[in-house]
Formats: sequence, structure tokens, C-alpha cells
Amino acid sequence: MKYATAAYGASMIQAVEIGNEGRFDSHFQKMSRQSISDHVGIPHDDIIEMDLDYDAEGDVLRHFVAVDHENKIVVLAIRGTFSLSEIIVDVAGFSRQFCGGEAHSEMANMAERVWESAHQTVTDCLQRNQGYELILTGHSLGGGAACLLNILLHRTGSKLSPHIPVRCFSYAAPPVFTPLSFAPKAVQSCHNYIYHRDVVTFLSVHSVRHLFAALKAIEDQRMGFKHRLQLMLGQADPSASLCQLVRRSLESDLIPKTGAPKLEIPCTTNVWLRPTSNENSWDYKTCDSRQLNRLGILVVESLFQDHFPTRYEESLLQCHERLLP
Repeated sequence: MKYATAAYGASMIQAVEIGNEGRFDSHFQKMSRQSISDHVGIPHDDIIEMDLDYDAEGDVLRHFVAVDHENKIVVLAIRGTFSLSEIIVDVAGFSRQFCGGEAHSEMANMAERVWESAHQTVTDCLQRNQGYELILTGHSLGGGAACLLNILLHRTGSKLSPHIPVRCFSYAAPPVFTPLSFAPKAVQSCHNYIYHRDVVTFLSVHSVRHLFAALKAIEDQRMGFKHRLQLMLGQADPSASLCQLVRRSLESDLIPKTGAPKLEIPCTTNVWLRPTSNENSWDYKTCDSRQLNRLGILVVESLFQDHFPTRYEESLLQCHERLLP
């Protein structure tokens, strides 16, 4: 997760350090190898390639390549949503053919472009460090792209030796691929992490269509203005019949739509991090992607706040410390 955070740049690193370590450097920091090095804990000379210019064109997701000698890994970290153009990519979730299945079209494009940009550096690092494995990681849009790149590398190799292990750790990845049975090795090598009520993990064209179906079911009731206003302000409870109608519309099968299949997160396990009743304490449960798909979008106040990398790093740090012997 530290690598995924570092891909956002100095300001995000600072935000995490305020929450986790209680320290704040008020001086403006440009993105540098040293700032990444300080955050992830490897020498700055082992940050091999950086493509983290926020002012550059949005055709290629920002990313960096690092060699972690202590863990014998080469890391390709891909930055998540940071600009308006990337939020549009998140929402424009129609699918296209990808590695034998269907994938979120724009994230598939981004995964291919990141690899086109970084593959030579990654390949050189792996050749110089025999026995190392490749780790793909990213948060949000970067997590979705990392998942699809993981499928691409397992299916084609793309100039990697078949003996080089490839694993993916994604954070808040949205549903990006179907069917998972078409990429079994990639799915087995990938783990996704979700923080509490983070909405992005459940965002897809399919889930949004269900949400709009529920809204239409409410609209079709033609409630009077006064009753509608009371419901909006929380001054009245919805009737049992209205709740049942909404539940039925969320769970019903939709008419198939070209370009909008039921995508899933292509991972073997989703680790769901959740705050406990104790302050500053987290626990976790695991579930598979098909289970997540059945849940749909939960509309709550914290759905966007829970998406921030700071929430992920803080909860993972606490869980890690609690699980250590």
C-alpha cells in the first residue's frame, strides 16, 4: 500500500504521514526519488523510473518502477484517480474484448499503455536481479489497471520470462473483468483490499444500472411533494412496500445491454478492512468477487471519504501491528 500511495506524489504521502505518524512538514515538496524512498523504505537509488508528472497528458497513468532488494521484488506502482479526466475514465465503464474475456474499456487501454511505457525498464530490472518477482500495485483507477495488467502478463507474458512470478496487490479496485474463469492464474495471483464503505469497489455500469432502476421505481410511485420532502429530510420513514419495491429492483435481473456485462474484480480474495467499536482499531473479513457483486452500491455519507489512501494505510498498519507475534 505504501507503494500505491507513493504513486500519488508528495502531497498524498504527507497526508498519510500526518494520520499515521502525527508529523507534518509544512514545506512544499516536489515529487522526488527521495520522497518515495522515505515513504516505502528503500534506498532512493532503487527508484529506477518515475513518470509522475501531474501536468503531463492523461493518455498514460502516472507510475514508477522500484527494486526492493530486501523482499526480492521489482515493483510497478500505478497511480489512481487524481484529476477530472481520470474520474471520467472511472465512470465511463463500458467494456471491450480483452484477453479472451471482457474488460472495462478505458482501464484496459490504460493498462496496455502503462505496460508499453514501463515494460523495458521492468524487464531490465528483472534481468539484472535474477530470482526476483514482479509486483503490480495501485489504488482506485491504478488498482483496476494493475488487475488488468496482471491478466495481460499472465496470458501473454509480454516479453517476461515464464519463470518470473507476477503478483498483484490492488486497493479499492473497481470491477474490471469477466468471466474470471478465463484468467485463473491471474486471479489466483491477485488480492484486493477494501476499506469499510468505499464505493469504488462496487462501481460498474451494471451496478449503476441497478441503482437507476431503484430510483426509477421510487419515482414511479408519484408521491406527493410534502411526503417526498419529508423522506428527503429524514422526517418520515419509507413505507414497507416502498422498501420492498426498491429491494426488488436492486436484486432483479436487468435486460442485457451490449458493453455492460457484470464485471468482477479479478482476484482470488478481497480483504475487507472495517473499523471496530474500539477507537482507532480495525478488523477484516475476506470474501470473493462474486459475493461483492451481489451487494450493489451502498449509499452512505462516508462512501467517498473511505476511498482515500490515508484510510487504507492507517487500517493496514494497525492490522499489521495487531497480527504480528
